[in-house]
Amino acid sequence: MILERKTKMFDAMKLKKVSEDDIEFLYDMLKERDSIENYLHKEMPTYEDHTKFVMESNPYDGWYIIIFDSKRVGHINIVHKDNYEIGWFIKKEFQTSGIVVKAFEMLKKLHKSPIYTGKNNPKNIRANRFLEKLGFKLTETFSDHLVYELDNSANMNEIYTKN
Repeated sequence: MILERKTKMFDAMKLKKVSEDDIEFLYDMLKERDSIENYLHKEMPTYEDHTKFVMESNPYDGWYIIIFDSKRVGHINIVHKDNYEIGWFIKKEFQTSGIVVKAFEMLKKLHKSPIYTGKNNPKNIRANRFLEKLGFKLTETFSDHLVYELDNSANMNEIYTKN
């Protein structure tokens, strides 16, 4: 019964490609990040540098705003390196709601891969536990980050290839 309610709760959730309209929202999300837990973004960029990053750099194969209950609650991205590497950030007030689980399920339908990778700072205990909860396994340990992989090969109907 509870699972059924939670599933219905996410029925209205959607992923929207990042656009110019999202620059300020994404910048505000950067302000929420804990630099100690993050291994990529140690310093806050200027708004101008952030705008260029969002609009000009095309850093991801897929970058989406997570819309829940008509509100922007976070973002999720995927980039093809050795395999598909995911990243996300959810606004603090929504971090324990299960939104990123559903967002990742949706992302996997848009970007199919036999293996997904997640990288986190070893100090980001919540994110590391979350990847493990999703079925990711720790595969490599470095001083500044941990590498997790999810074997999705059993769920593959076709392989997504970058255009």
